Amino acid sequence: MVFMAFTNRWRRALLIPCVALTAAALQHSGGIAEAAPGRRMPEPQLTQSQRQQLFQARRNWRLRSYDQRLALLKSGQSCLERAQTPEAGKACMKQQKQARRRLMKQGREVVNAERRRLGLTPLREFPRQGQGRRG
Repeated sequence: MVFMAFTNRWRRALLIPCVALTAAALQHSGGIAEAAPGRRMPEPQLTQSQRQQLFQARRNWRLRSYDQRLALLKSGQSCLERAQTPEAGKACMKQQKQARRRLMKQGREVVNAERRRLGLTPLREFPRQGQGRRG
């Protein structure tokens, strides 16, 4: 019986914060919606022409960078094959990751140039996962 009373007491104590959080989550703001920090707002409805031009820019970049991506995979494979220690393997993976990020950044720059040309907001570079967690 004591255990059950303790549980009910906790339930009552937690009820108010739960209701408050639910109300806050459901509250409709009267202003313009804002994206969470680090998140991009959804694009306004793109015209068919804008959608097609962005697709063309992305597709052209993917086709132009295909050889680079293939070379990146092959160099990563040969690096791992040469690695004899866990540290060497880790260094290979780190190099691969850096090279992939550079290539992704180049692609983002190409797409952003097209987005600016179309009068759209450029894509922001998102913080890497885990960044800022160490003090």
